[in-house]
Amino acid sequence: MAVSEAKSWRNVLNDHPLFLHLRRGESDGKSNRTEARGLVVVQDGDIYAWNGRNSTLVTANLKTLLQDEAEVEKRPLKFQTLLCTDPPLSDVHHVKFSLTGNHVALWGPGGVSIMEVPRRWGKHAEFEGGKDKVNCRSYPVAERLFATQSSLQLLQVDWHPGSPSDTHLVILTSDNVLRIYDIEKPDSPYQSFQLGEFADSFSLHSTSSATFNQALGETAVSFTFAPPVDMPVQEKMKWKSDQTRKTETMYPVFVLRGNEDVYYLLTSLEQKSPKVSLQGPLTMHPPADDNYGIDACSILCLPCNPPLVVIATTTGRLYHCIVLQGEEEDDDRRSEVSWTGSDVSTRDTQDMPEPSLYVYESVELELSLGGTPDDIDSYPDYQPDNCPIRLHPDPSSDGRYHCSHAMGVHSVALPWINKLHRFSQSDEEDKDSLLELSRDQPCIVEHLVCTRPVPSSPPAPILGLTVVGDQLLGPTLLCLTSDVTCIALPLLTHYANPPPPTLSSLPSQPVTSPLRKLHSKPFDQHIRDILRRDASNPILKSIPKGSQPSDQECFQLLTRATQVFRDEYIKKQYQAREEVEKRVDLLKEQKAQQQTDLHTLREDRKSLTETAEKLAEKYEEANEKQQEYLRRVENVLKNLQARLPVLSDAEVSMKKELESLQEKLKHLKNSTQQVKTKWDYQKRQVTQQARQSSSPALSQSQSKHMKELLKQEGDKIGELVKQVNSLKLHCGV
Repeated sequence: MAVSEAKSWRNVLNDHPLFLHLRRGESDGKSNRTEARGLVVVQDGDIYAWNGRNSTLVTANLKTLLQDEAEVEKRPLKFQTLLCTDPPLSDVHHVKFSLTGNHVALWGPGGVSIMEVPRRWGKHAEFEGGKDKVNCRSYPVAERLFATQSSLQLLQVDWHPGSPSDTHLVILTSDNVLRIYDIEKPDSPYQSFQLGEFADSFSLHSTSSATFNQALGETAVSFTFAPPVDMPVQEKMKWKSDQTRKTETMYPVFVLRGNEDVYYLLTSLEQKSPKVSLQGPLTMHPPADDNYGIDACSILCLPCNPPLVVIATTTGRLYHCIVLQGEEEDDDRRSEVSWTGSDVSTRDTQDMPEPSLYVYESVELELSLGGTPDDIDSYPDYQPDNCPIRLHPDPSSDGRYHCSHAMGVHSVALPWINKLHRFSQSDEEDKDSLLELSRDQPCIVEHLVCTRPVPSSPPAPILGLTVVGDQLLGPTLLCLTSDVTCIALPLLTHYANPPPPTLSSLPSQPVTSPLRKLHSKPFDQHIRDILRRDASNPILKSIPKGSQPSDQECFQLLTRATQVFRDEYIKKQYQAREEVEKRVDLLKEQKAQQQTDLHTLREDRKSLTETAEKLAEKYEEANEKQQEYLRRVENVLKNLQARLPVLSDAEVSMKKELESLQEKLKHLKNSTQQVKTKWDYQKRQVTQQARQSSSPALSQSQSKHMKELLKQEGDKIGELVKQVNSLKLHCGV
């Protein structure tokens, strides 16, 4: 299973020991699954999957798949099991990591639990040095709330992006309440927002958990966070009569109801009881009589400027809405609501105009590949019009997102989102940006995986969908099917986010080829537009064990696939080939012209080279003459300086110094002569005393006195010798 290239690891991912462990003991039917789940997530190059059999979270490092055979023999592929100290009592349908990756939210309709991610250490930075099983602290959140209200269901869980400690969890429940919990205090909510009337009243039936509000679509079904905004806050000074205006970072939340009404809520964690209000329903342009439907199921806000909101319905329709700040209106025309019983006090929103949603485009997903209306009616469990869709952002691209549902996976790319960003950053009078934005460039929808191609196929909802954003592994979409098979599909890098600019990069005018000026867009983009497909043949992934599709259904699938290949592949490839041939002819003509110009330029270069050689020879001659003239000028200046009748200051000072040295030498010479005379005299005296043998011997006192005199004279003589030597050295004699 070792691989050497970054692209081939996708082929062996399904045979990883992690997925072999998940498939062990998995039942084949799983008919109780009707909606897509999110049991797989990728975080920092590691894949995590929830094992519902023993309530554990298994993880492995995807980068180990890039090892060669020798490294695999030394370090075999393995996975680690994260054990919960307090396993969740309810079923886990989704796994959600916090922004820093220190906590994991395990949640389902029955509740939510938090698992603390253990620390890493060791050579390969594995959990607790690479243990096979690691105990992780886990605990439930809002346990009393779900225990006291058995009919309460958890609809969505997300981590608050403005949490300073990354410990605030946002949950949406079926009673129309949005709660924010601090997981360090999981029993009571940190903040609570009432999104409408309580949904636990006016029940349709005593044994049913449905309500009139849910039937009419008046309950919140999903929410999403928008990019943060700075809101002005007025604070009155105690020692002054004026007011100071400050800004506070708020995190907007778009709340979606079942009838496709969208509400706007500003949240902040700086205060436990902030003064905020719920605004909405937001106005959607252009207006529609049916309010764009009554079967909404999911909402997603893409982090672009201006924000883009995607609304999904259970019928497979997607709406792309641009969020623009509305104009200020009168108090009687504002659609601000403040529900009775809310735990949040109302805020004066006079300076906060309500945003509006502008529907840019709508698209309908192809949920099923084949089947006539009669075939659909013969299968009661096959309901393509009631297929909840979950929206997943793509971390590698702001202009792309993915959809998972009970019948497969779709990927949606928005090529016009970059034009929208440039238009929002340009001036109001920039007509070129407006003209470029007005061109029709619809979204690109790819049907990647189909788990129920025909009505006779058993239900097979997606168990997990995640995106690998690691640069070493490459952008990849991982899909876990109902039979615990992992499908790894590479994602196009055409819509990926550009790398951040470096500090050394300077704004400069891009150099464009003359051929590119002939077209309004690059040729490769032109070919991509021609080859762009409106429909695609997805990967058929179902588990029809014991029940094979009929011959008629197989023929319908084959006919549909053949028609798609003919219309979306072959015809467009022929058209692209014609465009390429035209491009080749144009390039040949340009090449011939460029060769002619190149020959002319070579002749000009030859003549310029000869002229440059002549100029170089003249330059060398002129340089030699200049050097000769400089030497002659220097000699003339030296001679002039030598023949000046007045001594310079340096010469005068040197003369005085030489005269003083001469006088010192005379004095030293006289001193030296005296020393020599005394030395000769002493020698004669010593010789005479030695000759007078008959002279009486000196007494002891005389001898002592004589030694002292001789010692003093010797010391004087030594000092004089030292002075003479030093004077000789100083005079240079």
